[in-house]
Amino acid sequence: MTPETLRARIKGGEPLVDLDLRALRLPPGDYAGGIFMRCNLSGMDLSGLDLRDSRYIQCALAGTRWDGAQLDLSLFEGCDLSRASVRVGAAEAMSWSDCNATGATLAGTVLENCHFLRCILEETSFAECALSQGGFSECRLAGVDWRGTRQKGTLVFRADLRAARLDGIDWEGVICVETDLSGQVLNDLRLERCQFNDCKLDGVDLAGARLGQSSFKGALLRGATLTGAQAPRGMFVEADLAESACLGLKAPQSLWAGANLDGADLSGADLTQAILQRSRCAQAAFAQAELTYADFSYADLTRADLRDARFSRTQFHRALLDDARWTSRAGILDNDAPLMDAERWSAARPTAGRASP
Repeated sequence: MTPETLRARIKGGEPLVDLDLRALRLPPGDYAGGIFMRCNLSGMDLSGLDLRDSRYIQCALAGTRWDGAQLDLSLFEGCDLSRASVRVGAAEAMSWSDCNATGATLAGTVLENCHFLRCILEETSFAECALSQGGFSECRLAGVDWRGTRQKGTLVFRADLRAARLDGIDWEGVICVETDLSGQVLNDLRLERCQFNDCKLDGVDLAGARLGQSSFKGALLRGATLTGAQAPRGMFVEADLAESACLGLKAPQSLWAGANLDGADLSGADLTQAILQRSRCAQAAFAQAELTYADFSYADLTRADLRDARFSRTQFHRALLDDARWTSRAGILDNDAPLMDAERWSAARPTAGRASP
């Protein structure tokens, strides 16, 4: 088969099935819209070609070079892309599913609305990539290289990122679902408006990170480090931060309802207007913390360290304060009288009987 014959068959809409194309040397040109099924293109140089809107189904593509090629709207399904070089510059709406791309590189590529589903991306390089709106779902990501990547609005679903290379990442609006980042070092990075709901982040280092408006609802952050992190309006509802280090954390107007902060150190933290209702703070340290307008209603502060903390209308309605340590209680509201009256009235109110038929 010659390059001209190949192009003619592609433009004629003819699927290319069970072909060995490795001997072809394709000159620059328009090969867009091709359908390749179970074809062998291993080691071929496809650099600079127009391959938009192409389909590669169960093809052998190991060691191929796609550098500078146009791959917008292309689909790769069940292909072997191991060691492939896909540094195409930019790609939009490209989709990979059930592919093996071990050791491949897409470094420096702008990927817009590109999706990777159930792919093996172990030791695959996305270094310095810019990704927006697409995502990685149920992929194997051991050793994946995301160093210096910028991700905006992407989805990371059911991923184990404990061994991923994440130095210098910049995330905005990234949604992580059932993702494990335990032990990762993410200090001083920007992870703003992201969602880590129900994710595993035990022992993660987020010191100095920018976490504004990010959500860690139900996440595991046991033994994590958030020292000096900035998390204004952050959400830590029902998160487990037991024994975490949060010294100097800047988290005004943050939400911690139902969170576990047992043994956590929030000394010097800014929790202005933070909501910590029903949180567990036994033996937690809030020494020198800014707690103006904070709400600890129904919280457990047994043996908590509140020395030199700054209070102003700080609410401790029905909080457990046994053996808590104080320098001064000036500025605290032990109980909200109107709320106490409402609770008594509610408790005394007889349950309404079921209406008779």
